[in-house]
Amino acid sequence: MLQEAGQGVLKFSDGSTREIPHWNDSNYVTLVFVRHCEKVLDGSKNPDLTPEGYARAERLGRIFEQFRLDSVYTTPYRRTQLTAEAVRTRAKLPPVLSYAPEDQPALLTSFLHSAKGKRLLIVGHQNTVPMGLNVLAGAFNYQNLSDFEYGKCFIAVSNGLGQTTVLELNY
Repeated sequence: MLQEAGQGVLKFSDGSTREIPHWNDSNYVTLVFVRHCEKVLDGSKNPDLTPEGYARAERLGRIFEQFRLDSVYTTPYRRTQLTAEAVRTRAKLPPVLSYAPEDQPALLTSFLHSAKGKRLLIVGHQNTVPMGLNVLAGAFNYQNLSDFEYGKCFIAVSNGLGQTTVLELNY
């Protein structure tokens, strides 16, 4: 499990570490993709988080409190916004910014030009997380997450389409 991040190194609860590529290189943008946390299965299109989901969102906030994020982006759905809010609050970031899922490819492409040197959190869904990674990779390397897969974090460090390194982590 991821414990904290700082100085370009992720530290895990077992004491192991993993270096984040190009941490201080202003030619790269670092995009952290996570799926929203556990949602209430009430049949609605815009459900709340479950108690487990709120706990996971809080854990995510603690993890990224030391990561030095610059901005947080979510889709306009409550479950993504609630997940992101825990991170935004703990990391003392400006308000969460929203994007339409269908606009994600264009948004990511714009980040590659306008957000060099920045670290952005993107909270999405089981299909938008792999879609974003595939856009950055310039290939279809990532499949949709399963319905009940919530604890994955992908750190994509990119210098352009097809020039992206992805770290896949569990938290």
